[in-house]
Amino acid sequence: MEDAAAAASSAVVVEEERLDVLNKTGQKTGISKPRGEVHRDGDYHRAVHVWIYSESTQELLLQRRADCKDSWPGQWDISSAGHISAGDSSLVSAQRELQEELGISLQRRV
Repeated sequence: MEDAAAAASSAVVVEEERLDVLNKTGQKTGISKPRGEVHRDGDYHRAVHVWIYSESTQELLLQRRADCKDSWPGQWDISSAGHISAGDSSLVSAQRELQEELGISLQRRV
């Protein structure tokens, strides 16, 4: 019984990703909500898609979605994609998704 109590007290609480809610014209409303609520409520929100294409081989890199995904599990998808977290820019989100999904570190050119 003590092991269960110790495990419960050391459990890590992971906060759900928050997304900026947009109006119909794509402007931020000043409201952010957890991802699940945004999807449940049908709120407009931002996402980033990164397509990786090789000009030399004329190939497009696709990835297969994990079987545990809540939408389109096990299906083929674009190279990398994800939500833009509340307060983040498109570039920061694209860099994060490429690193998380494909292990690619995208450096910003100056």
